[in-house]
Amino acid sequence: MPELSTPARHRLSRRIVLWLGGIGLILGALGVSWLAASHWLLNSQWLAQRLSQAEGIEISWESGTSRHPGRWELTGLYLAREDSRLALSLATEQATLELSLLALLRGELHITSLDAQGIRRLTLNEYRLEGDGSLQLEDTRLTPDYLEIPLFVVSLQEARIDRGSTNLSRDIALNADLSLERIIPSQAGPETLGALSGALDLQAYADAWDVFNPYLQALPWLSLSGHGRLQGELSLSKGVLQSGSRLRLDSPRLRVEVDESRLNEADDTADSARRWLIPGQMPPTHYAQGQGNVTLEVPRKTPDILSFSAQWNDVALSDGEPYAERIHLTLLTRLPNKPLNQLEAPTHAQATLKGDITRLDMLDRYLASTLDGQGIELRGHGSLDASVSIVEARPDQAELRVESPRLEARALGFTARGRGLLSADLQESRQLSADITLNEAEFDHHGRRLLKDADLALHLESSLDADTALAQAEGYVEWKAARLPDIAVLQPYLSPYLPSPSPLLLEGGSAQSDGRLNVTQEGIQGKATLTGRELRTRFRDHTLTSEMRLDLALNQATLDATQLDISGSRLNWQAGSEADTERLESSEGLESLEGLESLIVLRKGQFQRNEDIPSGQVVVEGMVQHLGFLNTFLPDAHGLAVDGNGQLRLQLDFEGNRPLPGSRLRINADDLCVGFLDHQARGRGELTARIDPDDHAQLSLALPRFELRRTDDPRPHLEGRHFALSTQTRQFSQLLNAPDPRDFVTRISLPITQVPDLRRYNAYLPKEAGITLLGGQASLSSEMTLTGLKAQGNLELQAFGAELSLLDQHLRGDLTLALTLSEGDLEARRFQADGSRLRLDSVQRLSTERQGAGEPQGDAGWWVQLDLQQARLHWAQPLTLESHLRLSMRDSGLLARLFLQRARDNQWLGRLLNVRDIEGTAQLTLDETQVELSDIQLYGGENLSLLADLMLRDDTASGALYARLGALALGVGLKENSPELHLISPRRWFDAWRERRP
Repeated sequence: MPELSTPARHRLSRRIVLWLGGIGLILGALGVSWLAASHWLLNSQWLAQRLSQAEGIEISWESGTSRHPGRWELTGLYLAREDSRLALSLATEQATLELSLLALLRGELHITSLDAQGIRRLTLNEYRLEGDGSLQLEDTRLTPDYLEIPLFVVSLQEARIDRGSTNLSRDIALNADLSLERIIPSQAGPETLGALSGALDLQAYADAWDVFNPYLQALPWLSLSGHGRLQGELSLSKGVLQSGSRLRLDSPRLRVEVDESRLNEADDTADSARRWLIPGQMPPTHYAQGQGNVTLEVPRKTPDILSFSAQWNDVALSDGEPYAERIHLTLLTRLPNKPLNQLEAPTHAQATLKGDITRLDMLDRYLASTLDGQGIELRGHGSLDASVSIVEARPDQAELRVESPRLEARALGFTARGRGLLSADLQESRQLSADITLNEAEFDHHGRRLLKDADLALHLESSLDADTALAQAEGYVEWKAARLPDIAVLQPYLSPYLPSPSPLLLEGGSAQSDGRLNVTQEGIQGKATLTGRELRTRFRDHTLTSEMRLDLALNQATLDATQLDISGSRLNWQAGSEADTERLESSEGLESLEGLESLIVLRKGQFQRNEDIPSGQVVVEGMVQHLGFLNTFLPDAHGLAVDGNGQLRLQLDFEGNRPLPGSRLRINADDLCVGFLDHQARGRGELTARIDPDDHAQLSLALPRFELRRTDDPRPHLEGRHFALSTQTRQFSQLLNAPDPRDFVTRISLPITQVPDLRRYNAYLPKEAGITLLGGQASLSSEMTLTGLKAQGNLELQAFGAELSLLDQHLRGDLTLALTLSEGDLEARRFQADGSRLRLDSVQRLSTERQGAGEPQGDAGWWVQLDLQQARLHWAQPLTLESHLRLSMRDSGLLARLFLQRARDNQWLGRLLNVRDIEGTAQLTLDETQVELSDIQLYGGENLSLLADLMLRDDTASGALYARLGALALGVGLKENSPELHLISPRRWFDAWRERRP
């Protein structure tokens, strides 16, 4: 293009300036017009009405200005979206609003930015926020189809939040920087929270229940109340609380209530609201009130968990009455951290308690249904440490620990008390286990003190479900180093399994005990030991004081006392002394047993009780050092008693008071002592007893070799072989009630017995009567039958070369005594001895002078025989005997020389008085001091007749004699061994003497 001329260029420049000026004028005019128009639009209702014509949108303001198009400064702005699912509103005092004009032309509300000061009200559905502060929105789109807030910044002071007419928080200080992703308003209810991101910083004064109710509404058993300071630092990402987010309420009077009526299994029935763990009882409500805090947070270490917790410090717990104090209480529930619109209601919670419990009896209600409804009761106070986990409104896991200076537990009539620890544990399987450990404990049953100063442990396991609690319940009680103050308290537990009245009585003495008993629905099992000194036990009339140890094996004992199995138990004891009821009175025999230990093992011990009738099966083996306990089954009237030691085996089956057939006892003894009547036999032997059908019982005892002595003489005076004793009864079942000696028959056999020294029998002869056994040995055999209180039997004694003195004469000969006893009275020891016989053979007088003492003096081969008729014998020391005698003797010479000195000195007179074949009768009376032969009538040969009365007393002979030999008659008077002859009218003199005698 060719260059323009200068004038042309000037003209072009002026046109451009004019055009620019015109455009400027036009723009200025348009600006002025916009300002005028916008002022009119903003301060009239036309624009607000036009904007509110958008579907679901309402916008208004009091006044406003605009410096450029689309940016308005408004006073009293009110902006709202009306929708049943997402209702929003904003009311501010001052606001700078920038809208997209193009969006307005399309009928959309696009807030490019909004800066608001002095927020009067901000609402979301039923929630309303009021307070002083600022709010900022950017690029917010609010249409009928969607809602989007990329930036929402709010800062408030002295604000409050209401829900409906309820104030949730006040005095709020809030700073929030949030964003809301695009959501569809028709689905805005659940989607709003899921599209929210940002951060909030909150401080306020709020109500605990109103704030945290959304997190607790699935825990209907839990209720919170109380106001306090609320602080929160929350961070959200698409509706999910981020790690470190935290909301906390601190309250000086925070109250929690736990309603146990809501702690039940899931149940949709109408009654489920009041259904409780224990049917038939009103469920309690527990209260705690005091200083505490409630916290909702996302822990930094577990960002996938949303945690709700509450805790109280130094509060009291109450169920209507206080039962705990100075408690630190915490509640905790957790749920998966998901978008807030997808949060699942919590299904579980956990509580912990630490402090002091003042009333342990508040736990009784939880234990009332245990033990078949009889329950467990607790008393005491102490320090408490507990936790419980509840899942789906049911106790799922729990732990309890109470340390108490005085803890007491009661169940089934038992009471345990002492210093100790209570711990309980509830497992996920709804199995409850409880342990009580006590020191220096006491253990009672129905007021009877069983244990003292014990280390005691009790354990119980049971299902929490009432339907299966009894069937699955089990436990144990264990004690160590316990003292049983008095073993007599055990008698009531022993008696139900024994006949009545009980033959075994525990009379007294203290003992130490250790043991463990396991308890189930089937019964009790376990072991126990009992050790004591000077324990007194009585078996019928036999009392033993001893050191004792019992190892009890309790294999099975039913709770209703119908079955007991103690097989395998062991009992050992060491005898200390016997009661004065012991029949064997020899101190020598008893002393030999002291210090010896007995041991028995119960191979089988099974007892039953059916309709109050006891029965059992017993098998016992062992070494018994004192057999006196058998005396309770022996008739006292027969003087029967046993003692000693030996190997014992007992098999006993019984029902009620009656031992059953097949029961038997066997004892092999190295040292066996048996008493009968007034004697005792001792030796190595065997004792057996058996029960036959029809209630017959027999005890047999055999001593192959034995020694025999009287009970009042410790020296044995007989030795022999094959001693046998048996006693039997047809009423054995009556022995345990009132044994009657009339029901017993006892047989005693001494077939081969040696008498080493006849002098022992001097005790049976009258003292100082002038008759004395000087020596010799003898053999003896005896058979006795004791029937009830009656007795009969025989005794035969034979001695060769026996020596005796008769007054001043010394005799030697063979002696035979055949004693037949009948109609015996055992209590009086009196017998009929008819048919008894005493015979002396080969008798000769011996010299009594110093030189030649013991030399024969003639009369060799002399014999005499005394037959007793109508004889009454009192068996004593000395004997008492009254009898009519029949006498036979070889001749009268020996008697004449015994009583007449002249006949000994004058051989002619001796031969004259020697008449052969003497027979006759006499009356014999023998007592403690004298021997009297009265009414003696002797006849011999063809011409001898003799009448006499003779008394031996004070070692002298007294009496009178009349003898007629053919035509010769003679009278002799004896006074203190001095004869006085009467040759004139001897018969008249003799008759006169008899009349004068006393």
